[in-house]
Amino acid sequence: MKRNPVTLKIFAMIVMTDLGESIAEIFFKKGLLETGINSVNFGNILEFLSRNSSSALVWLGIAVYIVNFFIWITVLSRIDLSIAFPVGSTSYIFIPVFSMIFLGEDVGPERWLGIALIVAGIHFVSKSSHKRDGDR
Repeated sequence: MKRNPVTLKIFAMIVMTDLGESIAEIFFKKGLLETGINSVNFGNILEFLSRNSSSALVWLGIAVYIVNFFIWITVLSRIDLSIAFPVGSTSYIFIPVFSMIFLGEDVGPERWLGIALIVAGIHFVSKSSHKRDGDR
């Protein structure tokens, strides 16, 4: 496949999909918490499905995923998957921040260190897309 660099526009689209995915996950989690069902097993699967299928937050999360799908296929039509997917790891940054803000979750220093390493990896993968085939 032709190697295309990660332009600012493509990077912004990737970050948009990660932001959307993170928001959708928060909607899913808050929607699931509203049901009052703490665990799912064969005994309560129908009740779980029924309660969650009527949750506006769950449906909002699904809608965000549908929009994300169209943005993501646009990204994939322009750059290699081996570049797009690692660069698209910014959701590893958004999820902990949103979880702290909207769900009251605790994110400790070890997790932040791991997130910093992921950010470094995103940087290196993004930069590798700018090399020409002859530069390797």
